[in-house]
Amino acid sequence: MHVLLLALNYHPDKLGNAPLMTGLAEGLVRLGHRVTVVCAFPHHETGRVEAAWRGRLMQRDTHNGVEILRTWIHAPEGGAAAKMVGYASFTASALAAAATVRGVDVIFTPSPPLTLGIVDRALSLTKRVPFVYNLQDLFPEAAIRLGVLTDPKIIKGFEWLEDRVYGWASHISVISQGFKDHVTARGVPADKVTVIPNYTDTDFITPQDPAHNRYRSALGGPDAFVIQFSGRMGYSQGLETVLDAWRLLDDLPDARLMMVGDGQAQALVAQALEGDPRAQVLPTQPRENLPELLAAADVGLAPLKRGMAGTSVPSKIFGIMASGRPVVTGVETGSDTAHLVEDADCGIVVPPEDPAALAQALRGLYHDRARARRLGHNARAAVVARYSHAVVVRQYEAMLMGVIERSRT
Repeated sequence: MHVLLLALNYHPDKLGNAPLMTGLAEGLVRLGHRVTVVCAFPHHETGRVEAAWRGRLMQRDTHNGVEILRTWIHAPEGGAAAKMVGYASFTASALAAAATVRGVDVIFTPSPPLTLGIVDRALSLTKRVPFVYNLQDLFPEAAIRLGVLTDPKIIKGFEWLEDRVYGWASHISVISQGFKDHVTARGVPADKVTVIPNYTDTDFITPQDPAHNRYRSALGGPDAFVIQFSGRMGYSQGLETVLDAWRLLDDLPDARLMMVGDGQAQALVAQALEGDPRAQVLPTQPRENLPELLAAADVGLAPLKRGMAGTSVPSKIFGIMASGRPVVTGVETGSDTAHLVEDADCGIVVPPEDPAALAQALRGLYHDRARARRLGHNARAAVVARYSHAVVVRQYEAMLMGVIERSRT
């Protein structure tokens, strides 16, 4: 099959959906399929198009067997309004670029942005092929819960578009049961929705002995107890909770905090930890260093702000699990993230935005290193069995081929 994948972010972007979509496309190619990606010029790390790509409207590329058509995006600095301008610009340029791709069997598009559903609809009609909409987060629900969208008219407009995209799509894939519940509650038939979890590359990220770890040596070596957050530092994580919990652990002499990533909240984190000899703040690290980076930790953090667990499953959890480290996550009981951690018995779930509870969980693992190792062992076993790249790509392959087959009958 020939898959046309429309993705806002793709290799060499390192954050957001870029690693997931890159791995999916390359996995499908290795299974013998053809994949053409239409994506924006790399911009996700800084919010601006990287210097090497500026001044261009479109460029063709190939990476690991995947054909890539990179196209223009206007990426102005600013908040939510600037992001919407960027989404609108890419929606227009993606339509023009994707229209040039021939011989497509199915169109696959991850969210965000929701507006790409309009592109999917137009391409589906003109090319007479089905399109699959992939929900990586829930928009506008997530933006409403974060307080980014407050105008009732704008919210109503986005909800109208959300319903239209769900209706237009030939099929919808979601990353959790909670997402499926959201979609079906908006009137989508259950048999039109497939749950496929996100994955991690368990051959690339493996448990490693931290004894000679470069990242860990900078924090006190093998005797330290390293608490790590690694990923995009956005507002939805509620990193203020991590910082407040850290201050409650001053009495643990060997505890260390490692905060790794870029994003809107990075300046807040850096300022709060400036001058703290027990803490380290690093920018996003090269992907090739990720296994060693994750292995530097004794425990990995995956916090979310209150209410956000219903709109997102942090993909960083799978990397933590693959490295054989326990997860401590701040999310609501009964959420998809809570079920994931509890079902695998691979960590501790605490209430969101509760520094005392987070500190207590970390303190417990600090004093019971054997339990931490056991949870980490469980994490690795679960991710290999259920969330490995090979397992999940096969699920996407089966789903896409089923959509194509049904469209031809």
